[in-house]
Amino acid sequence: MRLNITNYDVLRAVKAEIKQSEARITRRIYTVAILSVATIIFVLMLIITSQTPTTRDYAAEAMKRSFEAERAVRMIDETVNTHFLELSKNKQ
Repeated sequence: MRLNITNYDVLRAVKAEIKQSEARITRRIYTVAILSVATIIFVLMLIITSQTPTTRDYAAEAMKRSFEAERAVRMIDETVNTHFLELSKNKQ
């Protein structure tokens, strides 16, 4: 135990405490940054995986309507006997 504490000793102790607190703050900042990036990636993955079935349903519905429209055009074409589909294929 020292009885004589000088200003230099106090200054050294304060500098050491400041360095330790800077190290703690830096670790916390890095931890928060890494967790933030991980959370953003997790949320994006969650959104993408939850939207995949919806997108698939939209695509399936669009294909179904396309086939129905083509079938309707074929039926009209056969009924009227205009052969629009064959004419359009020949022009291409």
